[in-house]
Amino acid sequence: MTAALKSCLNAAASEVSTWSLVFEYELPMEGGRRPDVIVFTGAAFVVVEFKSAPMINQGDIDQTMGYVRDLCDYHAGSADLAHFGILVLTGANPTFAKLVDETPVVGGSSLHQYLFSAHQEGTVDLDTWLNSPYRPLPTLVEAARRIFRDEPLPHIHTAIAAGIPETVELLGRIVDKTSDESSRSLAFVTGVPGSGKTLVGLRLVHERTSTHGRATFLSGNGPLVQVLQDALSSRVFVRDLHAFIKTYALNQRLSTPEEHIIVFDEAQRAWDARYMKEKKNVAKSEPDLLISIGERIEDWATMVGLIGEGQEIHSGEEAGIQQWRDAVSNSSNTKTWSIHCPPKLKDQFQGLSVSTHEELDLNVSLRSKRAEDLHQWVHLLLSGSLSLAHRQALKIRHAQYPLYVTRDIEEAKRYARQRFDEEPNHRSGLLASSHAKNLFKHGIDNGYQATSNMNVAKWYNAPTSDPKSSNALIQPVTEFSCQGLELDLPILCWGSDYRMQSESWNLTPINRRYKQDDPKALLRNAYRVLLTRGRDGLIIFVPNEPLMDATENALLAAGVQLLPTAAELIAV
Repeated sequence: MTAALKSCLNAAASEVSTWSLVFEYELPMEGGRRPDVIVFTGAAFVVVEFKSAPMINQGDIDQTMGYVRDLCDYHAGSADLAHFGILVLTGANPTFAKLVDETPVVGGSSLHQYLFSAHQEGTVDLDTWLNSPYRPLPTLVEAARRIFRDEPLPHIHTAIAAGIPETVELLGRIVDKTSDESSRSLAFVTGVPGSGKTLVGLRLVHERTSTHGRATFLSGNGPLVQVLQDALSSRVFVRDLHAFIKTYALNQRLSTPEEHIIVFDEAQRAWDARYMKEKKNVAKSEPDLLISIGERIEDWATMVGLIGEGQEIHSGEEAGIQQWRDAVSNSSNTKTWSIHCPPKLKDQFQGLSVSTHEELDLNVSLRSKRAEDLHQWVHLLLSGSLSLAHRQALKIRHAQYPLYVTRDIEEAKRYARQRFDEEPNHRSGLLASSHAKNLFKHGIDNGYQATSNMNVAKWYNAPTSDPKSSNALIQPVTEFSCQGLELDLPILCWGSDYRMQSESWNLTPINRRYKQDDPKALLRNAYRVLLTRGRDGLIIFVPNEPLMDATENALLAAGVQLLPTAAELIAV
């Protein structure tokens, strides 16, 4: 590495007199991630990554550009600089040079050609750059840990641009006003997948606890509760929604919660009265029961429902937001409840006291800055608008969010392991639809017994060395165990339950014991969840069987790229 740089820079010492180099810059809060060299070529920076392998590896290219992307996104001193990445293969022919996905891949003696072409007029003050803050967007689990440790969350510019602080501030004002007036309020926050709804809820609970006493975050998503409780080593901060309802609404000896502020996740997925009758023998919906709990809380109460659009995947979740209007309308104290919601939900609450706020609609994905347009691509893909999806995919790939498809599950695993070989805190994992019946014969056990008996907390939190970790790439989780959570790089195992046939999608959901109004809509939402879990990219494995050929073609038509296999790597 050093020899190649010395040779390159000594060849034109006068031209590089204003350049600077930083070796092994450790990206703060990134678990030891560090690009090999950052070269400041005037008013630009170039990440130069060195690999000893004598062949091109797609994972190495994506790793190099991942460093460039993260410096642009999260490092204040890099945001406005021109930026480039170069992969140097020290084991290749020294004169080798090739552009792959617009990234130069070169041998040692070819480095100078691309390094000097990256020069921009101007200079960078190295001391200022080194002291500039680096603020990566934390994962949901890490964000919860920081809140629980009473640490401030970073003010990432993507979150600020998306309006997260304004949403939290508005909800705080609603809480304060409700407390001052000894009244009751019900607020709803809508958002696309990964837009920060859960982050908003966690921050509100944390920030208002100091002024209004104990608050709680409830979720009916059992795996999410398990993962957060395991990460926090606490069962107080995050609690199970169904257990909360059982304790405070279904017990014969009704008790009243201490909390005045109750935030519940995925409000649109609350169980309807029909499902509650079958499951709990109570002919009331979960919204009915939560409203009744809120009315018993002494003096005042604020309830905040977080609504993920297109996230209904369970039986009993199809009634949607209308249940909440019915619950308030059926309340004996209708006049005591004030409703706060985004403008687009106003018509859902006709006849009630409603205030609308633009701040309560989060429409930008924060799961990854590169995935801001991912939810739109997923919508177009699942609806069959493949040409429009292809245009969206070009934007996503240009923003360094790779979308790959492969017919070989081992190649998918190889790429994931190689891509994050030097990043110990990464999180990859296998995802699969619970409806897919053809995956088991390909080594993907998405059956009920395997997925329901697994330790979900370990899957998300255990280190790579643990065979129960997601990084072991052994056991998949289904839509039920990944909703609301995230991975750096998921491998989605696409099943025959959602396959292309005669130029349109053929959906074959499993027949559930509980009657569903629209099983195909729930299956479509399951794939919507599965496709939007990734922070740094997505690999789709399509089983290598003739039945699935048209599905691979559909994904390619929608802009997904073929994942280069080991046999296709170019020896240099």
